[in-house]
Amino acid sequence: MKYRKVTAIIPSLSLDDVEKELLTLGVPGMTVTKAHGMGEYRNYYAKDSMSDCSRVEVFIEAEKAKRIADTIAKVVHQGLSSDGVIAILPVEEFMHIREFIEVSNDE
Repeated sequence: MKYRKVTAIIPSLSLDDVEKELLTLGVPGMTVTKAHGMGEYRNYYAKDSMSDCSRVEVFIEAEKAKRIADTIAKVVHQGLSSDGVIAILPVEEFMHIREFIEVSNDE
């Protein structure tokens, strides 16, 4: 099975709405981290011109990745340069650690 990683950097104010919507889609899990940076949008009220935002990462089957990205975009979209970005990246290998079986190198 092929997997993709959907990474979205969004305004922190939109995080609760994005989490709720992803859960209604049946997303099995997500990672959310605080992020601090700048892109097209610059926060001129901050000394370093950077904004606080949230990074949402979802590992998902390849055929579901576009729907996840579209859903995040729909929830966050306001038509502003501060809306954020979304990337869909290929995942070369995906495994659950609980299912890891150590293979001996003696063979």
